[in-house]
Amino acid sequence: MHRILAVDDSGVLRRLIEVSLRPLDVQVVTVPTGKEACDRALAAAPDLLLLDLGLPDMSGWDVLEFVQNEPALDGLPVVMLTGATDAADVEKADDAGVDEYLTKPFRPADLRRVVNDILGYQEPIPVE
Repeated sequence: MHRILAVDDSGVLRRLIEVSLRPLDVQVVTVPTGKEACDRALAAAPDLLLLDLGLPDMSGWDVLEFVQNEPALDGLPVVMLTGATDAADVEKADDAGVDEYLTKPFRPADLRRVVNDILGYQEPIPVE
């Protein structure tokens, strides 16, 4: 079973992510802060990181930099799941090697499709 670490300061959005991904064969762990995300990523070795940019203690950019500079997390796919819709943020994420950039509000089916694609399931998983 794949493990997904989702980082968002909103409890409602963390719950929505969990519910949205329930149809997939994944374990979702959610945390509200960047520090917890860094600690949990090192401890749990997730297969995918869903990352908000606006976190209370450090920015999503800082978390991304930590992940990319931590040898134990080498190759960890990252999906930005954020309310930041500015073209400069999208471009910065692309330049930083982020695998996908989804904006909030998001459609649960879109999130499932992205997770399905990144985790490389052999057969398509129903996303509706």
